[in-house]
Amino acid sequence: MKIKLIKIGNSMGVRLPQSVIKECQFENELELHIRQGSVVLSPVVKNRYGWKELMQSELNKHPIKAEGEWEW
Repeated sequence: MKIKLIKIGNSMGVRLPQSVIKECQFENELELHIRQGSVVLSPVVKNRYGWKELMQSELNKHPIKAEGEWEW
């Protein structure tokens, strides 16, 4: 897909098609990285995203034992 650079004030920008925004799950903020001369955009991953579910699944696999039941 080819897109054009557009002037935005003193800067330049690009317009992303809605289908790209949806597929990449972009919201209001993006991460921008330069890798080997290419611009890479990715969604912002919030700290601790999904940690509650991850911890719950781990506790389901290995429940915390009551006092005196520890295995060493």
